[in-house]
Amino acid sequence: MCGHVFIYNKKGNIDKNLLEELTDKINHRGPDDTGYFTKDNVGFGFKRLSIIDLAHGHQPFNKNQNTIIFNGEIYNHEELREDLIKKGYEFSTDSDTEVLLTSYIENKKEAVKDLRGMFAFVIYDEVTNTIFGARDHFGIKPLYYTENENYIAFSSEYKSLMPLVEDKNVDNKSLQNYLSFQYVPNYKTMVDSIKKVPNGTCFTIENNEIKFEKYFEANFKHEKDITKEDVYNILNDSVKHHMISNVEVGTFLSGGIDSTIIASLASKINPKIKSFSVGFEVDGYNELTVAKKTADALGIENIQIRVSQDDYIKALPKVIYSLDDPLADPSCVGIYFLSKEARKHVTVVLSGEGADEFFAGYNIYKEYNSVKPFLGLSNGVNETLNKIFTKLPELRGKNYLLRATTPLNKRYIGNAKIFENNEVKSIIKDYDVNNTYSNLLSGLYKDCEKKNYDYVTTMQDIDINTWLEGDILLKGDKMSMASSIELRVPFLDKEVFNVAKNLRLDQKISSKNTKVLLREAFKDVVPPHMVEKKKLGFPTPIRVWLKDELGNYVRNTINNSKTDDLINKAYAINLLDEHIKGTKDNSRKVWTIFIFCLWHQIFIEGINIDSL
Repeated sequence: MCGHVFIYNKKGNIDKNLLEELTDKINHRGPDDTGYFTKDNVGFGFKRLSIIDLAHGHQPFNKNQNTIIFNGEIYNHEELREDLIKKGYEFSTDSDTEVLLTSYIENKKEAVKDLRGMFAFVIYDEVTNTIFGARDHFGIKPLYYTENENYIAFSSEYKSLMPLVEDKNVDNKSLQNYLSFQYVPNYKTMVDSIKKVPNGTCFTIENNEIKFEKYFEANFKHEKDITKEDVYNILNDSVKHHMISNVEVGTFLSGGIDSTIIASLASKINPKIKSFSVGFEVDGYNELTVAKKTADALGIENIQIRVSQDDYIKALPKVIYSLDDPLADPSCVGIYFLSKEARKHVTVVLSGEGADEFFAGYNIYKEYNSVKPFLGLSNGVNETLNKIFTKLPELRGKNYLLRATTPLNKRYIGNAKIFENNEVKSIIKDYDVNNTYSNLLSGLYKDCEKKNYDYVTTMQDIDINTWLEGDILLKGDKMSMASSIELRVPFLDKEVFNVAKNLRLDQKISSKNTKVLLREAFKDVVPPHMVEKKKLGFPTPIRVWLKDELGNYVRNTINNSKTDDLINKAYAINLLDEHIKGTKDNSRKVWTIFIFCLWHQIFIEGINIDSL
């Protein structure tokens, strides 16, 4: 786990001072070692967090006139190494970096298809004078880029790219989408000249031109029957691979089934593994008792922290700075504190992200059971019913009727939706009628239709291509790296997906619960109190705290931010006032606007985070 910067100068040689300036901005991603490489118009900067081959893993790494910078882990590097040795290659290190580069030397761009792991890398081939890079299958590791008349540049965090951006303008389309999604979707960012390399994508740079190519898509397809033994075996194998390390590995442990499965498997490999849990000092927002009960049942140590409202408020500027892009997920702060505590004890932690997307774990997926009676009706009939139901008074069940008669592609944008399009129009000053969330996701829905996905699988596909990368993995990477700790996610493994993609609908959801086959596979492994525990998410008490000191902080931030030309502040403050009075729970809506305003102060206005 590391951080890197790559600069391609279209008009001349690399400025070493500029390269060092950009690389220093991500020192937190790799405090153990720093490295640079420059040749003509190509420059690499690298910050290393030492995990594999502590003595010989220095980067940028050069071999046979090829140079690489690489962030991540290749979990099958030992198997790949053996195959390459049989082909006559020799190795000077035990690092997965050398294996990755050697695999590229042998297989060129096809090498990326053999990788099992999380990665974002860039390779400079001096012989052909070309650049090749890629981001991992599911977008675990971040990779941002910008291009202008002078440079093409990439980095693990876009704060490194900001000095290259001449006009630091907010992308109005991104802002509009953010207000609905709570993050910027579609591999864009809030800065109009900085974008993300999509997951499962590689790229080449030749003659001042960059070209992208998709090498992987997460296609669900029932090709064979899957048993609970298949699920257990592949996850056990994945955890074993994810625990390969030359430093101590710990595990996050919440009150949920996913982290419990990971901790259960990891504790069989290392009975002395440390687990880490976080809770908040508000009744109903603390799963520490459940986590401790789980750890005791597994016989492993559980280190717990409790976050107060004051702790939460003080951490917000650092959290937003670390995230790069605004992300209105309140759980970010909890993960920030959890990572900070874990770093005192270990250098690597395991976590349960990805289980919900692969095995159908979100409670919203059970919606299929309730709307099923309407799915057999024609679009015309549902449209007519929807118009009738719209005119009903506000009675219990009205929202269900409206939802059931609205096509999935017109309302489902992923596991979270904050503002409807008509609400966004009231907030944003520059609203684009053609930039609705439905229009943005239309291509994904068309692909799902072509693949004949069922209702639940369609929801999974939307989440994998939006929510997973845009929210879950963003906060996981940035919050862990803010404390220089490597986060590994064994569920998000391509071999695990090769099993999960085959699940039948009845192996995903039932009338009572989610992740049916996953729970069945581990019912004799995890403690009994966790087997049927329902999905709770990561409860964070902003709803409560917004009526207290946090509300004052939020109000001041919105009022003081220089965002008057972008958003309707009066609308935002009214939402906060309604929430404080208790007439409506506007907590997530207020939070989404607030996070944007705080982000704007830091990244656009340039206010130092220590003064906020």
